[in-house]
Amino acid sequence: MAPEAQRPRRTTLRDVAAAARVSIGTASNAFNRPELLSEARRERVLAEARRLGYAGPDPAARRLRTGQAGALGLIFTDRLPIAFEDQAAVVFLGGVARELEDSGAGLLLIPTSESREEGARVVRAAAVDGFIVYSTPTGDPRLLAALERGLPAVTVDEPLEVPTPWVGIDDRAAAREAAQHLVELGHERIGVIGFPEFASDDPSLPYDVTQARFAGYRDGLGETWDPDLVVRVLGARPDRARPGFAELLGRDRPPTAVLVMSDMLAAGVLRWAAERGLDVPGQLSVIGFDDVPFARTTDPPLTTVSQPTEEKGRLAARTLLDALESGRPLEPTRRVLPAELVVRGSTGPPPA
Repeated sequence: MAPEAQRPRRTTLRDVAAAARVSIGTASNAFNRPELLSEARRERVLAEARRLGYAGPDPAARRLRTGQAGALGLIFTDRLPIAFEDQAAVVFLGGVARELEDSGAGLLLIPTSESREEGARVVRAAAVDGFIVYSTPTGDPRLLAALERGLPAVTVDEPLEVPTPWVGIDDRAAAREAAQHLVELGHERIGVIGFPEFASDDPSLPYDVTQARFAGYRDGLGETWDPDLVVRVLGARPDRARPGFAELLGRDRPPTAVLVMSDMLAAGVLRWAAERGLDVPGQLSVIGFDDVPFARTTDPPLTTVSQPTEEKGRLAARTLLDALESGRPLEPTRRVLPAELVVRGSTGPPPA
């Protein structure tokens, strides 16, 4: 039998350094710390690397050498399609990405799944240096798996009680302000369209932010709070608001105003109100939550609670990067960011 053909030897950084007539350290800096080299020397090294077919240092070898994966894990509140359908989530992800842009770190999205235990398995196996936990229910196995790994972690929005740094707003106070605005306008029948308060209807997996916003709405509405005018819908796409809104309009005495727990759902309410011939705000006032970019361009422009969603992403990523760079453990600090009601054209006094 003919001898098995030998595989060609893989080009190494040492080969590139020899071809470029520089030390191995200089060749390494051309890839990892380019600011230490002159432009001409760096280009000479990279040109030889291209000629020899050398793509750069092996990430696996780098992990073994430094003990770092070069990536952060983002434990996301929902499935991946939602990350790109919900503008609030997109704005948050943009904040994380902008902070990571100059760090050289990557981002691994870890969404929920049919089995949350499967998500926990992904967390345990993820090659990351730390975690950002974004708006997950209390008791989420993915969060517990992240904490068990002992890596640095930062929580955004929820859970509220965590042994990590936390970044968010006072959702109860913000919701209260929105509800009070409608009461001050004179509305007495006020509907609420919100999200489920538990993941998968499991009381052991509460959504703290949803519960806080419902509590704020109750605080602000006071005696006008009516449990019969409260509906819960799954998902944040505009079309998900239609069944809940139809249910409210079908009441014997339908509401003259609606508090909606997200701008995405509020956009669906505005759309369906227009299809039904309801004048906003003449016959119906609508308030959203988040102040995503399109809230200024709806017809009419949406009154909503404005919160610094992008800043949340930036702060979470920066806190994690600083901890990784310094090597110091993270303290469970709390960073409460400001939120305010922005009054636009979708709210007014109730119809006579």
